[in-house]
Amino acid sequence: MKLVLIQLPTSHFGAGEKVYPLGLSRLSSLVPDTVEKRGLDMNIVPDPWGALKTLLTDYRPDMAVLSFRNLDPLAGHQTSYLSSLKTGAALIRTLIPDCRIMAGGPAFSLFAQRLMAEVPEIDLGLIGEGEPVFVQLLVPGADPSTVPGVLWREKGEIRVTPPGPKMDMDRLPPLDTQVFLPTDYTGANAYVAAMGIEGKRGCDLWCGYCLYPFLGGTCMRLRAPDFIVREMKDLRDRFNIRLFHFTDSVVNRPADYFEALCREMIKAGLDVSWTGFFREDGFTDDNLSLAMDAGLAAVYFSGDALTDEGLSLLNKRLTCDQILEAARLTAGKKILTMSHFLVNLPGETEDRVRRSEAMLDRLLEIHAPAGNLGAVIFNHVRLYPGAPLTRRLIGSGRLDPETDFLYPVYHNPAPFRDILHRFEAKCHTAGVFSRFGLDL
Repeated sequence: MKLVLIQLPTSHFGAGEKVYPLGLSRLSSLVPDTVEKRGLDMNIVPDPWGALKTLLTDYRPDMAVLSFRNLDPLAGHQTSYLSSLKTGAALIRTLIPDCRIMAGGPAFSLFAQRLMAEVPEIDLGLIGEGEPVFVQLLVPGADPSTVPGVLWREKGEIRVTPPGPKMDMDRLPPLDTQVFLPTDYTGANAYVAAMGIEGKRGCDLWCGYCLYPFLGGTCMRLRAPDFIVREMKDLRDRFNIRLFHFTDSVVNRPADYFEALCREMIKAGLDVSWTGFFREDGFTDDNLSLAMDAGLAAVYFSGDALTDEGLSLLNKRLTCDQILEAARLTAGKKILTMSHFLVNLPGETEDRVRRSEAMLDRLLEIHAPAGNLGAVIFNHVRLYPGAPLTRRLIGSGRLDPETDFLYPVYHNPAPFRDILHRFEAKCHTAGVFSRFGLDL
């Protein structure tokens, strides 16, 4: 049997940022020696479709696995990556008619049955984590009805089995660093770490717009700190990877686990840098100092709202005071900080916009003397089916229940559609003045 594993194009056109395909690399390491395999990340080659055609015609696989990571690039863009999935599957079917096509990945999992219908070339689909079941589907003649979390076609209908148990994080398979070479991803990125590292999966926070609990489960499954550090050390020693990004939804929860992880990194003397998304509550001077001693290079915050009403609406379980205090801590340490906020939230009023701007002013004032605010990133809420905020908007009559969420849908109604641009202009001016040590 000949297998090809393909990471479909899922980076914003022209962005140029490379991200190592952790999920597909782990699946690749599970492929038994009796199966011949090849890999292609279409995001890192100059001509992705030409590279795919060449691979298919030269190699002629019996099975192709398509990893579909992102639906769209967020940040308000109306671009959809669905064309990548459709074109990839169609090209395989045209060039290798008998090739069995399997699809999976986070974006596929969100709309699995819909995508099976949209892309008739797909024979099998994986929902959620593929590691526990992937190898079972590589067996010739495997019966998908006996495998949890799988979609398949039978007599013109799409069938699906219920998902199985979640992955034990201490049993994560290793990365296949031969098929997906880490050094192909280093040295090109301007903004983000190319190499991810997994500390946990799952999230118990239930933020109003988010589907992480659906994708990874509603409780945090923690990976033992020594397992994480061992993987980081291996990537450092063999491939000189010196910058990592924790893929956890929140890196500093639970606090005791996070601090234990930092101490393990310090004890190992890794001498690497890393970044991650942090929660503002539970963020202290002590654990920030510990994280910096462990190699923390940049803090990403996703406070998401600039008023207490907005934070409550999004079920963030945060306050504006906690966001400000976290900003004071990172400014005091002069560590690079990125802050993410959603604007023009449901129920926006002139008063809330005014108070949001005042809150933004306070954040900019806190960071200005330290000059450590790398960026403030503003977005509108991307609406997903089943998310609490989406259900609330439909229930209140502010959103058509027939809305198709497969393509980018953002909440940005009149009369406050310009808030994002106004706030971006304010932050741009503040950033330039801070760089030159000037007062606004």
